[in-house]
Amino acid sequence: MSRKPGKGLFKHRAGRLTALAAAAWVTLGGIASAVPVQVKVLSPLGPVGAGVPVVLFSYDVEKIFPGVEAHFARSRPVPPAPRANFRPLVPLQPVKSFFLVQATELEKFRDNFAAAHRDDNSVIRELMPEFDAVYKKFGDSPSDFTRGLINTEDGRQIWCQQITTNLNTIINNYNARNGVGEAAARTFKRRYAKWLGKRNEALLYVANEAGGNPNLNFVESVAGEGGVAAFDIPPGMWFIAAQNDGFSWYRPMRVTNTGGRVTLQATDASRRRLPLAEWVGM
Repeated sequence: MSRKPGKGLFKHRAGRLTALAAAAWVTLGGIASAVPVQVKVLSPLGPVGAGVPVVLFSYDVEKIFPGVEAHFARSRPVPPAPRANFRPLVPLQPVKSFFLVQATELEKFRDNFAAAHRDDNSVIRELMPEFDAVYKKFGDSPSDFTRGLINTEDGRQIWCQQITTNLNTIINNYNARNGVGEAAARTFKRRYAKWLGKRNEALLYVANEAGGNPNLNFVESVAGEGGVAAFDIPPGMWFIAAQNDGFSWYRPMRVTNTGGRVTLQATDASRRRLPLAEWVGM
C-alpha cells in the first residue's frame, strides 16, 4: 500500500520508513520519528474497495480551509466561456518563404479586415488601433523596411514575418479575451496556476498557525485489501478524511508514540461531499 506524504502543500512519495528514510526525515526539517498507523474504512456496504483515497491532515482542515478559500474567492479566475454570437478570428499563415502576393495581401490587410467586419463596430474599435500600431512600427509596406539590407527580397520577407507575427499575437489575444480556442485555455491555466499558488501559500501559513505540523501538513494514502490504508506519520493530533460512493468520513485521531489502528465505522459516515482535492492544494 502506497503512502504519499505532503510536505507543506507539496506531495512526495514515501514507503514505510527505513533507517535511511528516517534519517532523511530528521535531516529535512527535523520531523519527529514517524510511527506506523493503519486506518480501516467501513461503509454501509462493508470495507471500501482498493484505491479509495484516505488523507490525514495535521490540522483541522475542515475548520481552517473555508476561511482561506473565501478570502481568495473573488480573485479566483473563471474558466473561459465564449461570448454570445462570437466568431473567432482566424490567425494568418506564418511566413516561411517570400511571395510577392503575400506581401500585397499584408499591405491591404487592414482595408480588407475593415470591409469584412464593417457590421461589427466593436471589433473595429477594439482591433484596428492595435493593427495600426503594428504597421506604424514596421512600415505600411515592404518598401518602408530600411535596415541597410543588400538583398531587397530578404527585407520583404522579414517585413512579412514581422507583420504576420504581430498581427497573430493580436488576433490570438482577442480570441483568448472572448473565451475561444486554445489561447483562451492557456490564458486561464496560467492565471489559475498563479492564483492557486497564492491561495496555497496562505493556506500553508494559516495551517501552521493553527498548530499543523510545519513539515508535514498532510499525508495521502489509498485503501488496500479490507479497506485499510497505511501511513507513517509523526505522533500528535491528526484529522482523517475519506470519501467513497457518496459517503464521507472526517474525524480527529490522536497518534501516540507507538502508532496504532483506527476504524472509520459506517455509522461515522455522512452524505456531505468533502473537497479533498482543494484541501490538498489542487
